[in-house]
Amino acid sequence: MSGTVRLVTSPPAVPLGTLLMATLVAHAPTAAQASEPAASAAQTCTVIHIEGLRPAQGRVMLAVYGDAESYQRRPLAAFSQVMASGTGQRFEVCGLNGREVALSLFQDLNANGRLDFNLVGIPSEPWGTSGKAPAMSAPTWASSRIVLDGAPLRIAMSP
Repeated sequence: MSGTVRLVTSPPAVPLGTLLMATLVAHAPTAAQASEPAASAAQTCTVIHIEGLRPAQGRVMLAVYGDAESYQRRPLAAFSQVMASGTGQRFEVCGLNGREVALSLFQDLNANGRLDFNLVGIPSEPWGTSGKAPAMSAPTWASSRIVLDGAPLRIAMSP
């Protein structure tokens, strides 16, 4: 199943890589596209509100995973938002409704393209996940998986 990942806000996003034929679009749909009825529930979009970002301190990196085997290895879709402009960001994930997925994101404060960790293995950059992350360990597929159903989703970044 392929889907489209669409960024709702600007500035434009920078694709990091995708599997399946996911496409990144940097603008909201045109009036003609917005008025077309959805062909199926799979084409419905889920709005993701990310909270707790550090303004003007780094790109927001988001990955969407489709199963336990690919979790943290091969995303269905991945993209990067140019510098976070405020403490919140809004994304849209389209074409994956009704599907079980896990979202993983971080704010790349030092622009090296990866989540950094301190000497004891704790992330040193803000991060977030769908579902409920375990208190004292890294998120897993089981703790992060959710079913996209078109309802808005809020993800709070770590401090």
